Amino acid sequence: MKNYLQLIFLSITFLTFSCRENATDQKAEKIEKQVEISKPKELPKNSNEKKIEIPKHYEHKFVIARSGLNYRDLPKGKVLGKFPLNTHLKIIEYTKIADKINDGGKLIEGEWVGVQNWVGSVKDSEIVYVFNGFLSNSYVQSDIKLYNVSSFYKSNEGSTRTAFLNLSETYFENTYSENEDRNKNLILNETDLKKDTIRLNKNQRKKLMNKLKVSESDKVFVYIMKTDNTLIYNVKDLPAIACMNIYGPSSDYKNDEFDYTFGFDLDKSIINWDDNLVYIGKENPFQTGKLKPIVWTKIKNNQFPIINVLNKNDESLTTYRFATNEYDYFLQKATERALCHHIIIIDNASKEKVFDQLYCDGEGTSRTGLNIVGNENSEFHQSQWTGKLLKNKASIVFGFSYYGFGCPSINVLDETEPAIPILCDNRH
Repeated sequence: MKNYLQLIFLSITFLTFSCRENATDQKAEKIEKQVEISKPKELPKNSNEKKIEIPKHYEHKFVIARSGLNYRDLPKGKVLGKFPLNTHLKIIEYTKIADKINDGGKLIEGEWVGVQNWVGSVKDSEIVYVFNGFLSNSYVQSDIKLYNVSSFYKSNEGSTRTAFLNLSETYFENTYSENEDRNKNLILNETDLKKDTIRLNKNQRKKLMNKLKVSESDKVFVYIMKTDNTLIYNVKDLPAIACMNIYGPSSDYKNDEFDYTFGFDLDKSIINWDDNLVYIGKENPFQTGKLKPIVWTKIKNNQFPIINVLNKNDESLTTYRFATNEYDYFLQKATERALCHHIIIIDNASKEKVFDQLYCDGEGTSRTGLNIVGNENSEFHQSQWTGKLLKNKASIVFGFSYYGFGCPSINVLDETEPAIPILCDNRH
């Protein structure tokens, strides 16, 4: 009996410590629920609030208020801070306190709920309260879609690989949705599935264009970061192709359409490996002469604008600064214990913080290298950029992480704008 009770205790302990979620996953629209236990915060005894309900299964939501969502010490209580747009929150209390909020003439109904405070919290267990009328199962998506082009490549043995604009992420998202019959939407036939590269015929191309929501009159705009110029192609002039993905077929005995990547063949027109961004549409969204490579200058650690969150006792900390007319950029990195870069960006006019993010090495991600003043002669691939790259958008910042799994995003230095994902079809 004693051994049996010990086994139960160990099982409960393992469950408790294995249920902490990663609060940065904004790619999934439906987050799996998990079981945890948390102590609720007591409400004032003289209030007319109803009894708090602790959910058996925690829900996960995204902030959809463009200007951010205030969090408070109690329902309708003192404002402690603000969760930015698309912050991923875990609901751990239902207060049963209903409310209505007038949002620009629109009446929003909802309930005050307790959530885990991941922003500025000293303790992971701290509970704060938000109005759930501004929470959703899905995050707010950007109004612009960007891709990358892989360059033309020729091996020493003479084999070649065409420059390819991979649009598979959009194609499969629109084709394999839950509401559609997958078998009715297939483009490739049995004969095609025996080939490595397939040039789509007229009917197949029409199906692809329909799923991509791309017109033959559209253009492909390719912005090359290093040279600060934009290449323009007419969609109608580009062959549509399907290629076996680099990981090969998912089955040992039969190829499947999902084993292929779909997009446009750009032949030999792009021959370098420099970073590029691609947009498909009627008008060019890119502007030249506005993007700058970030080159860091080393400064004293105490010049970092906030208290160090990496490890205040870590003597391996190093701090850097980069400045433009509009913003001050600060980076603090740790080379021991926490392998992270902490980025803070300050608006020069308002002196307000407009960006605060931690980039750490993890499974599938790693920090990019830093281009540092005084180290210009070393061979270094520039990866971090900032500036007003996109027309009618605020400045962007980009390039702090490499992704083995998932795709990178471009951050817009405007709290009302969601990050812009680069649709890279990162299937494994």
